[in-house]
Amino acid sequence: MRVAARDIVYPWQIGLAACAVVTPLVLVTASGEPFFLLPLVIATAALTAVPLLLYARPSAFQWTAGIISAVLLPWSLLGSWVGMLVFYPSAPLLLLAALSDPRRHPKTPGLLIGAGLVLAAAVAPFSWVGG
Repeated sequence: MRVAARDIVYPWQIGLAACAVVTPLVLVTASGEPFFLLPLVIATAALTAVPLLLYARPSAFQWTAGIISAVLLPWSLLGSWVGMLVFYPSAPLLLLAALSDPRRHPKTPGLLIGAGLVLAAAVAPFSWVGG
């Protein structure tokens, strides 16, 4: 089955969703601390990656990214005692990925993409901070 170009998720939406998955994993691997519970990190990263599987269905991508973002925010705060706070930036990144569809909002995707890249880049220095 072929998918028409207008029926797929835009590449920058996929990029922001990929940043939502990769950013916390970089923080976990760069820290080198045994503070993280690896099964919880893997399960949370897998849940965060679910929207990436829906690249051929833009509405499903947007709904899934929004719902996972809403679940990820309290999970990262409540799970902070086991290291899940590293997933805190993933919630806004997924939300920005869901909202940056130029078909729905033709003037705002550039701003949302820029905000997402700034957020991902702002979190990166924290991977080198530590003891």
